[in-house]
Amino acid sequence: MDKSSIEIKVRGYHLDVYQHVNNARFLEMLEEARWSHYDAYPPKMFIEEGWGFVVVNINIDYKSPAVLGDVLNIQTELSRIGGSSLTLRQEVSVKGTGVLAAGADVTFVIIDLKTKKVLPVEGQLLEVLTRKL
Repeated sequence: MDKSSIEIKVRGYHLDVYQHVNNARFLEMLEEARWSHYDAYPPKMFIEEGWGFVVVNINIDYKSPAVLGDVLNIQTELSRIGGSSLTLRQEVSVKGTGVLAAGADVTFVIIDLKTKKVLPVEGQLLEVLTRKL
């Protein structure tokens, strides 16, 4: 699967008392990038199919502070497919310098919205989640 990329400009509300992007805001930015990664399949399609995304693990390595006015480039790529889970690798770098601000591995499952049970990653679901960008 190809990488997708979005840019987010660091605003004042992203900052903490130390004047750099707060760790919780990084989580929100990473989530925004994941939704963008699957934009070709709008949430309505997943609801109609009865599928729900559930994040089960996030590991983040904070590497360098991002500050007011920085433009962050967030790249997202499917890095692992298991029998019932998938992992996305996400990297946040500062545009213009290429400095890595953070890297994350996000593992998620897809559940059946009616039964709340985890679905196997196969068939149409596998095709959707591994489509070429």
